[in-house]
Amino acid sequence: MGLLRTVRRSGWLISGALALSLAATACGGGDSGGGSDGAGATPAAQVLGAPSPAEGAPVTIGLISASASDSVLSAQFQRIEQGMQMALKYANAYRGGIAGRPIALFICQGGETPAGTQDCANQMVNRGVAAVISPFTANGASVVPVLTAAKIPYVSLSGTSTEELTKPGAFSLTGGFSVGLAAFAAYAHDHGVRKMAMLATDGPAVLQAVNGIGGIVFRKAGVGFQTIAVPVGTADMTPQMQAAVKGGADAISMVGDLTFCTSWLQAYQTLNLDLPRYIINTCIDPTTLKAYKPVIAGSVMTATATTDTATTDATLYGAIARTYNSKVDPDPAVSASQSAGAITLLSFVNLFKGFTGDPTSAAITQQLRSAKNVPLFLGDGATYTCDGKAVPILPNVCSSEVQIGTVKDDGTVEDAKVIETTRLFTP
Repeated sequence: MGLLRTVRRSGWLISGALALSLAATACGGGDSGGGSDGAGATPAAQVLGAPSPAEGAPVTIGLISASASDSVLSAQFQRIEQGMQMALKYANAYRGGIAGRPIALFICQGGETPAGTQDCANQMVNRGVAAVISPFTANGASVVPVLTAAKIPYVSLSGTSTEELTKPGAFSLTGGFSVGLAAFAAYAHDHGVRKMAMLATDGPAVLQAVNGIGGIVFRKAGVGFQTIAVPVGTADMTPQMQAAVKGGADAISMVGDLTFCTSWLQAYQTLNLDLPRYIINTCIDPTTLKAYKPVIAGSVMTATATTDTATTDATLYGAIARTYNSKVDPDPAVSASQSAGAITLLSFVNLFKGFTGDPTSAAITQQLRSAKNVPLFLGDGATYTCDGKAVPILPNVCSSEVQIGTVKDDGTVEDAKVIETTRLFTP
């Protein structure tokens, strides 16, 4: 009996959320050189609607980023910040910000290191931000305890660490990596995989999630599962991938940042393997698509944002891009790293429809806990509800739906099935 239960079908791309280091960022499509409006594009002003400018004292929201260096990961964060900033300008001009007050974004550069992100969390406390939002991080264990101790809500698009997924005061709008693992397990079962080996970054948060959640969902799916830890900075992963094959794996997967994925793709290509491969959206970037397109194409991947440019949100995204950053392609499938930033901010802003009062940290936390079926921006109907019921063993997960399909050579997901994964987390 198949484990994949379709909720709906659509065309999807990654939202900027999934994995541990996390991927959700790069869903990347990457740097867009700024797209044209297209012959049939609706004028941006018409799509944006009537202005509703925010007024008064700003509500400061924090973002812990890593855009300050020349690394590939920093380039992704730069694109995410672009998307978040243009979405913020739209929200302040047309959505009344939060409760009628303008949103101010305080960005701290944590470098995606434990020490750096913890320092940024302390800066958030000292700055008195109302909340911290994030598309992803590999350092939730360093960030969340600092923020929640100060009663500042932490809202991730795609949480991965135990702290992000279970500690009161943290919220993961999508199921992120945990729900993605469940989708991998269900897909592997339905496609005859007997044993999957996952190469994972050798870090506490990553291995904790992979071994803990992976052990549960793959056992429930009836598929063997092996984790192979790879030291950070490993350039040649052929020994680890060979070990996976010798260990009996008939499917290979990975979790790590873009640098990790690049080495993983190179090892797969070097060994000339012909095994099913399961990747996360970290791997989708202009650099990898150029160098490893034959390996990426046909891989299995989860996704959380629609590529259908006819949807209302996709049309709105295009208008936002044309209005506030003409260098960003208005197609969210092309400028997917930027759209990840927009998804994170506007999904958070959607929480405050009808909200009145002072958006303090306490009020925002209460709103997160009580709001029902809040739309995920670019989610094509997907919503989140942070009542602890989506995945009972991970009470901070606000949605158990995920899309899974195969990757095309442009990095988008085709033949995606939108599935609900709660049953794989039950005893």
